[in-house]
Amino acid sequence: MSRRGRAWVVAALVLTVLTVAAAVLAPIPFVVRSPGPVFDILGTVDDKPVLEIAGAPSYPTTGVLDMTTVAESGGPTGAMNVGTALVGLVTSDASVLPDLAPERDRSLDEAVFDASQSQALGAAARYLDRPVRSAVMVQQVSSGSASDGQLEAGDRIVRIDGHPVRDRGQVVEQVSGQPPGTRFTIVVRRDGQPRRVTVVSRPDPDDPQRGLIGIVLTNAYFSDFTATVNLDGIGGPSAGTMLALGMIDKLTPGDLLAGHTIAGTGTIDGDGLVGPIGGIDKKMLAAQAAGAQLFLAPADNCPEVVDATPDGLTVVPVARLGQAVAAIEDWKANRPVPGCPGAGVE
Repeated sequence: MSRRGRAWVVAALVLTVLTVAAAVLAPIPFVVRSPGPVFDILGTVDDKPVLEIAGAPSYPTTGVLDMTTVAESGGPTGAMNVGTALVGLVTSDASVLPDLAPERDRSLDEAVFDASQSQALGAAARYLDRPVRSAVMVQQVSSGSASDGQLEAGDRIVRIDGHPVRDRGQVVEQVSGQPPGTRFTIVVRRDGQPRRVTVVSRPDPDDPQRGLIGIVLTNAYFSDFTATVNLDGIGGPSAGTMLALGMIDKLTPGDLLAGHTIAGTGTIDGDGLVGPIGGIDKKMLAAQAAGAQLFLAPADNCPEVVDATPDGLTVVPVARLGQAVAAIEDWKANRPVPGCPGAGVE
């Protein structure tokens, strides 16, 4: 082969390699999900208690109460490419999934986590028969919406058009019940001071006859104690049940965990109802790797639990906060605990 011919062959090989490399490294709309870190709610992070109670006596605890998470790469947190996707596909504890929400707002995830702390406080206070007050809070204001510049995250809504507000459903009903272009007078408390703002609703893009003002609301709860969670970068509502259990353990003289390592997950509302979450298979693996002996799972997640429970981990389904406490008490006393139908746990 001539020198020129060899040069063309080398150039073709280089071009092929570069083309394959470009294809492998090109971003694709997928995410890899795997077991994430666990956080001991009764422990410390950076020398600070993960859960701090103030305003009421707290008591010593023993054992580990782990909230579990799912780690995610790709999507808005970093470019996913064919190479990293292939690694995820051959990793036994990872899943490669389409990124169905590429534009999701991480700040909203963190705001939802903050709201779950309030829900957990309400649920724990009710379980302990402590006083509970509620308020409607602005969780997020959509950028460029009718409320942008008028309302702020953290505002407590007191009245709308002269009507006292006691539940977020009242605000939703009031706004959606009037045509777009309606002017609403809203009284809020911000930084402890009352403020009166005016917001004009805009058409819902999915239903032009329905008005929107562009806010996300949550019911916030207050009691005779406060609870602060010292964790950064955590999003979503799925730690609510474990946070409520941590508050109960710290606020009662008995030792709920008695030295055991217990993990779990689940949303919670102010009445103590436990709700389903995503990624429970990854969270059970994270709990097992951290040494958990008992895992508390939302009852609504049972279909996923049955096929994904790691060896050696006892998983108990719960639908209410009281059931979670009872499951811990029964398990540590070696009494039978319920299992998901078909899971073989008695």
